Amino acid sequence: MTDSFSTDNSNQVIHFDSREHVRELALELAQQARREICFFGNTIDHVLFDDVSFIDCLSEFARRNNKTAVKFLIHSSQTNIQTGHRIIPLAQRLTSSIDIRTTAKQHQNLVQMFMLVDTNGYLYCQNYQRYQGRACFYDPAQVRSLKHTFDDMWNHSLLDSSMRRLHL
Repeated sequence: MTDSFSTDNSNQVIHFDSREHVRELALELAQQARREICFFGNTIDHVLFDDVSFIDCLSEFARRNNKTAVKFLIHSSQTNIQTGHRIIPLAQRLTSSIDIRTTAKQHQNLVQMFMLVDTNGYLYCQNYQRYQGRACFYDPAQVRSLKHTFDDMWNHSLLDSSMRRLHL
């Protein structure tokens, strides 16, 4: 496992192989966000995102201005709904900033997981079931490649009706 991120090596690729390290990296990446955070995975990952510090960071980011965007693209939200993931009520309150969609049928077999921050930083796992992968706080070329993949899937994605807030 590589040492934690330092500002003088922002383009250093950081390899991780534990839940704790990937959680720290996801939070550090989110803290550097200025315009957009994109996530792709099987579900809204509980290790990365169901944490008070991350929720607070995401809430502050989403409320910063009307141009910030958070996009979650997942295969299924059922587990998140059943376990009461903290992002769901936040997304239901901040509908203009946080969007959750499900992948189209042709993308349901993809097993990687990644998070993109603006046009600079990324976190990537080859398989969403293992917290092993890499992250970098400044790699525009890699982010551009992953963003192209994300945007293609996003353009084919479906609104997740189970995420809607019911007003009674």
